[in-house]
Order: sequence, then C-alpha cells, then structure tokens
Amino acid sequence: MSTSTAIASVRVLPEDVANKIAAGEVVERPASVVKELVENALDAGAGRITVRVVAAGRRLIEVIDDGHGMSEQNALLAIERHATSKIRSAEDLEDVTTMGFRGEALASIASVSRFELVTRRAKDDSGTRIRIDGGILRDVEQIGSRPGTRITVNRLYFNTPVRAKFLKGLTTELGHCIDAVQRHALARTGVGFQFIHNDKMLLDIPAHASLKERVALIWGLNFARDMVEISGEQAGFRLHGVVGRPGLTRSVRSHQFFFMNHRPVINRSLQYGFEDGYRGLVTIGRHPIGVLMLETHPRYVDVNIHPAKREIRFRDERVARDAVRDIVRQALAEDQASIVTTPEVARPQQAQLTPEPPSAPPEVEANKVSPAVATAPSSATETPVPPTPTPPPTAPTSPVEATPPTREAPSTVEERSPQTPETSTMPEPEPNAAPVPTAKPTPAPEPVAQQHDLPGFVEKHDIERIIPEAVYRPVGGMTDAPLQVFDTYLLVPGDDRLLIIDQHALHERLNYDGLVSELEDNTYESQQLAVPIVIEVAPSQVRLVETNLQLFRDVGIELEPFGGNTFQVTAICHLYEDGKVRDLVYHILDELGQGDLFDRGQVLSDTLRLATRACKASVRAGDPLTPQERRGLLEGFERLRPPYTCPHGRPIIVELTQNQMEKSFRRIQ
Repeated sequence: MSTSTAIASVRVLPEDVANKIAAGEVVERPASVVKELVENALDAGAGRITVRVVAAGRRLIEVIDDGHGMSEQNALLAIERHATSKIRSAEDLEDVTTMGFRGEALASIASVSRFELVTRRAKDDSGTRIRIDGGILRDVEQIGSRPGTRITVNRLYFNTPVRAKFLKGLTTELGHCIDAVQRHALARTGVGFQFIHNDKMLLDIPAHASLKERVALIWGLNFARDMVEISGEQAGFRLHGVVGRPGLTRSVRSHQFFFMNHRPVINRSLQYGFEDGYRGLVTIGRHPIGVLMLETHPRYVDVNIHPAKREIRFRDERVARDAVRDIVRQALAEDQASIVTTPEVARPQQAQLTPEPPSAPPEVEANKVSPAVATAPSSATETPVPPTPTPPPTAPTSPVEATPPTREAPSTVEERSPQTPETSTMPEPEPNAAPVPTAKPTPAPEPVAQQHDLPGFVEKHDIERIIPEAVYRPVGGMTDAPLQVFDTYLLVPGDDRLLIIDQHALHERLNYDGLVSELEDNTYESQQLAVPIVIEVAPSQVRLVETNLQLFRDVGIELEPFGGNTFQVTAICHLYEDGKVRDLVYHILDELGQGDLFDRGQVLSDTLRLATRACKASVRAGDPLTPQERRGLLEGFERLRPPYTCPHGRPIIVELTQNQMEKSFRRIQ
C-alpha cells in the first residue's frame, strides 16, 4: 500500500510575510540596523551622526543626523519596499556611489520593530513623523523638529520572538554595534560620530579629526603612534590609509579594515594583497593591522553580490591585490628608510624626568602635588590620565583630545593601548597627623605613578624607547668576529648603536636563501624515494594536478599519476622532510584553487617554510660557536638583503642605540 504526499499549491506570499523574510536577510542583529541607518544618514549628507542604543540595541536603537531630511511624500515612499532615490535604472547599478541603493532596509526594519521616523528639510516649516508597528502604518502627522532625520527602532524582533532567541549576549551584540559605527567613523573623515549606550558616551569623534586621530581615539595613541600613513596609485586604484609597522601585529585579523569608495567591505583579494605586502616581515601566525581606503571607478567593482552589501567583487581580482601589495610594501620600505635618516633624539618624548635637587627642603617635597592630580575632576566621562606633570601618551594631543568616552568600549573590542596607565591604590596621607616634635616631618608616601623625582625611576613609556627594536633596513660595515653571549646572540658594536643578532635565525635564513636559489636555478639535488608517497586527491582536483606537474617539479616534488584520482611522489628535494610532503601537496592544490589569486612566488615561499630542513640544519640557540664560525655567520649576513627576518618572519637582528642606553642610565632625559 502506497501513500502519496499532498503537494501544496503555489501562492503569492502576503506583503507582511515577504517583509519579514526580507528582514531576515537585511536585519541579522541590532548591529545590522545601526549599519543601515548610519549609511542612510551618510547618503543624506549628514555632518554629524549620533547613535543611541539601550540594552545593546535590543530595546532601543536611535540614529539622529543633520542631513538634508525628507518631505512628507518622500518619507512615506522611503518606508515602502524597493523605494529609493539612489538609482533609476539597471544601468545605474554599474555606477553606484552611495552606501544604499536597494530601497529595502527601512521597510525590513519597520516590519520587525516599533518604528518611528521624524524628518524635516531645512526649507520646511515643520517636520513629518511616521509611526509603524510591525509593518503596519499607525500614524502620520506634522510636528516641530530640527532639520535632519531621527529614526527610532523600539523592541526589535518583538513580533518574531524566534529571531530574538538567536541573538547573543549583551556584550557581544554591543560590540557588533560599536564596530559598525567605528568602521564608518574611520571611512568618513569630515563627519562626526557619537555612540551612546544606556546614556553613557562610548565614542565621540569630532568631524575635523583626521584618519590617524580617529585611529588614536578608537584604539589609543600608543597604537596609532606605530602606524604609517600610506598613499599611492596603481592600475586605476587609489589607495591611502594607515598601516602598522611590522612589529605591531595581532593573532587575528580583527584590526584589518578595508574600504572601497568609502564603503566598509570584505574581500579576500584585498586581504591577501595587504598581508602579502608584509611577507617576510611578520611572524607566521601573526597578522598586520591597517585601515586601507581604496578608490576606483564604480564600474570596476560589483557591490551588489551580498544582501548586506558587505562583500564585493572586482572585475580583475589580481590587479586589485597587486595594487594593495605594492603600495603597502613601498610605504613600509620608505618608512624604514626614513628611520635611517631620523636621529633618535628627534623622536617625541613622552615624559621629562628630572632628578630632585638634593637641597630641596622636606616640607616642600611633602607638599608637592602633581597639577594633574590637583585639578583632576571626578567625573567618569573625563579621559583618565596618569597623574603626571606631562600629557599622557594615551590621550591625543590634537584637537580630538577632549573626546573621552571611547574608554567605555566593551571587552569584545581588543585593548586599544598596551601601555594604559594603572591607577594607583596607595593610601592618602592623613591631613591631621601630628608631626614629631624632635624631627622634621616625614614626607607622606606618594603613589607610585607620581614618584617621578626618584633617581632611577623610569616611566613605562620611556621603557618603550629603551627596549631594542628590530632592524629591517640595510646594515653593513660589520667585519670583526662578534662577541657571543648566552651561546645564542652575537653582539656587533657600531658607532652609535649595538647590534644584536640571533644566531639560529640568521643561519636558518642563510640556509633558506641557498635553497631558494637552488630551486630557482633547478640545481637542487633530487632524492629518489625507496617507497613512493601515495596521495589521493578529490576528483575535482585531478585535472588541476595533471596540468601543474611542472609546477610541482619546480618546487622539488616529482609527481606521477597512479590511477584514478591517486598520484605518487617518487622524488623530492633533498632538504624536504618526508613526513611533510603530503601536507605540502595539499597546500599547493589549495593555492591553485584560488584561480586568478594564485601566486607562484608565494607558493614557493610557503613550500620552503613548511617542508624544508632549513630550521633543523641550522645552529641552535645554546650552541657555542668558534670565532671563525661567528665570523662566517657575519659574512653571510653581509650578503643578505632586507628584510632581515627568518623564514618564519621572526627578526634576525635588533639594535640598541646609544640614545637608548643613555636614557636607561639617565644621562639624558
């Protein structure tokens, strides 16, 4: 006995159901609402945007701008699906320059919330207020309001409780909301941004703040100080922004921001190009940071491939990647060259430490109070500064220094400054303590942060300038046998600096460069395997392997078909480790699968790092070396070309300058 399943008939969905389905694509979480409303404000020509949220946006999201506003007729049309002023025809999609263009965001948001829109043009005597509950129009009236637009979203997902259950915790959702505002704040210099959560100001960026000042406000001044401004043009792409020096990295890519024509975007070509610009400069597993602004003709980029317009596609992905890589690499090279010509004493000083004159009376010393402490307000909205007589490094010295609230950012955002001053907990001296009649009064102990007059006391930000720094620029003039310390490091004194070389990293780099030369010249020694390594690939990769057998030979791997989707490795370069060859083949296939983004040079570099014995064949930390061996390493170093890093990206050489030494001994301030 068979049973048949009834097939439902096809029908057109009601408008409210269609809106809720569309809302699922556009309104993923409260941060999606913040993003869409901020983009609408930017398209309206706003010069100042205020975002206010309650309970991380679950209870309230309000976006206020001073843009051009709308008439009552346009306001009513704006809440309809696919109603927009940005485009008129399909051809306009190839020249989109605005943030939004689909005309579905407001309708989607209004269908899953209690929605209110208040707007007024400057030339109108009154504004328009529209109220919508769950997609149902409730009220339209004329009210008094200032020019611009205010959109209030209450009780998001009140009529779709299933969606609300999938939201994360308040801290996570708040972090996403802040991130959405920060991205637009970085991209739109000339526009001021405020972010308020539960009536507490978390972000306040003035309109006149430059890009680097905005980075300082969001991540901290210490962070921004180690970033380099870049600018360049190549193959129709204009690029500007700020990128971190090689020593400023993170374990994740959360500090990489890309913008195309002022739009925050995600694109793997830009990411690959950016990190490729740091090839050989950062350690494996670490990622550089940067804020990159790209501009090109809208026809060369497709922004209409993602419901939330986050991802984009270039007409030629390789050209975009190469442009980013070359401009970033050039900027880093110029920065290193500028460090060579900039004397150490020209670097900005964060604090002036002066020893206390020995003749100072104890009474004066006991009553001495830092001006920053004496005048420090107790308001929680003021920027906390260390109680020192000089400005702290974590507060911007530009016109943006009076914008404090970024300190309240949630824990989901990484720390903005690794040198945040700690608050002292030392007890205050009792004001009514009676002095001892037979002796001078003992000075009350000051908090540690205020003891600047003790000889030998060094500020935390002075320590930053004393720590040896990695060297990436050309180094020469080293002829004598260096001194070896700890059986690990080679010391080479110079005219005004001391160079410190990691013997293992240097020898590993020399072995690595020799192998690269052998592979490029096809002069490497091939080692036949007694037992071939059998490798099975996916059916979709068989053709990929067969058409790239020469590429595998070029990197020192002899592959032969073994039937079906199986291949065997019969010979490998003599410096390869047998156990890593299988993973290496799969890695090369993954790179070949990138299509236009495949980079033979990158594959060769990765191959040598992953599979060679260059590391194991090198001298180790703790190996004592004879003077001849030390001199041989130094001669090899003279032949190296910058950057001076090992195959894994660790620095080979660091320098301790005369200026840094004199600071540590307090010979200079």
